[in-house]
Amino acid sequence: MSFKQAFLKNLLLSLQDCSTTKPLNAMSLHERKRAVKSSADVAMATAHGGGGARWPKAIILQQPAAAKACKARRCRRIVRRCCGEKTRSGRRRCAAAGGGGEMMARRLVRRRAMALRKVIPGGDAMDEVALLREAMDYVVHLRAQVDVLRRVSEAVQRRSTSPRYVTKH
Repeated sequence: MSFKQAFLKNLLLSLQDCSTTKPLNAMSLHERKRAVKSSADVAMATAHGGGGARWPKAIILQQPAAAKACKARRCRRIVRRCCGEKTRSGRRRCAAAGGGGEMMARRLVRRRAMALRKVIPGGDAMDEVALLREAMDYVVHLRAQVDVLRRVSEAVQRRSTSPRYVTKH
């Protein structure tokens, strides 16, 4: 079974589990969005299987606290580029101005690695090489997740607009 097929199967099972705890018509739009996002994350992690990646395990371990963690993950800021420290005149010191290019490059790499650790599930306890491998694997699976969800959305929209399912008032 391909990843996309396994993802879709796991997504449907996870959504069914969500609807047994609270019926969909009793959920607010925000609760439904959160349930779909959580179900999609779990479905992606379980469809991934083994493969040596750590992020699927981290996603599954995070699920009991998913409601709190989801909001915190969305609110994290992206690390901005900086040209260096300010001089006494208030201008920024650039790499070309005085040989600190290597130090500033290391600082920039370190800041971007810290930002990536916050984004990748389970990225806290990894070195840079493992973090980059996990990030590449995670992005590939996120793209597949988006593709499957887009297709499901299109199918639902086609079904709801087809003349057979439109109700007359």
